[in-house]
Amino acid sequence: MPRDGVFDESGKAYAEEGQVMLDGPDGVAISMTPDAAEETANELIRAASEARQQIDDRETGASGS
Repeated sequence: MPRDGVFDESGKAYAEEGQVMLDGPDGVAISMTPDAAEETANELIRAASEARQQIDDRETGASGS
């Protein structure tokens, strides 16, 4: 269940007929080429790291860039 529209559930990915399918929460479903999926994965990892740092900064009162 989302909290303020933010989901805490991961999506599920699988390959089908040369495409990567992603089923997310609340009925979100997309298909991508393998290259697009790989780049999306990299972007998600980068953004997750940045978001965690923002949370840490907020909790410690540090100012971030």
